[in-house]
Amino acid sequence: MKGMLLIIPVLAIIIISALIVKIAAIALKLTGLDEKRAYFQALSAFTRTGFTTSDSELIVKYDKRRRIVMILMVLGNAGLIGIVTTLVVSFTKSPVFQIPFQLILLIFGLFIFYKIASHKGWTRKFTRYIEKKLLIRKRFEKKKVEEVLHLTEDYGIVEINLSLKSKSIGKKLANAGLREKGILVLAIERDGDVIPAPKGSDVLKPSDTLICYGKLKNLQEI
Repeated sequence: MKGMLLIIPVLAIIIISALIVKIAAIALKLTGLDEKRAYFQALSAFTRTGFTTSDSELIVKYDKRRRIVMILMVLGNAGLIGIVTTLVVSFTKSPVFQIPFQLILLIFGLFIFYKIASHKGWTRKFTRYIEKKLLIRKRFEKKKVEEVLHLTEDYGIVEINLSLKSKSIGKKLANAGLREKGILVLAIERDGDVIPAPKGSDVLKPSDTLICYGKLKNLQEI
């Protein structure tokens, strides 16, 4: 009976480990990694399976990511030791005829957890909740635009209002000559709406306001 009861701690450790990986993946995502890569990195760190050279550079170069990965490695070690130890004790304290039932109970418990964890509605709610909690903490604060773009005195973000006389009116963004001057259009404000990350095929219209990033000298010339 004691051996059967020890399966419960094993399930608990596995479930807690899965939640830790999920939370770490969300934390890594908040540092700028895409969702799939963040989860892969978190799982790799927790299970100590290692990274490719390019993936390891994504972690080593950023202090926040390094700290998250180091915590995962420590917790992963503890979790693995806990699971193995509990399983060994469970099987050694149980009669041979109970072992198949223990395995069935373990598999059934993992299946139930998998069904709950893979439910899209629950996953979205959990992700939003964790993101909200992490963003409250200062270390996961959203950076200002100036910090993200590493602005210097020579570079900045400005609004450019297109008048009817503008040579760019009627042209596609790709043909407006902005890229050649090192100017990046971050968004277009048009009739009260905003077009974020506009494409090169977007046609510029009168009264458009371009939100541009680039060298201030070039921006002033426009």
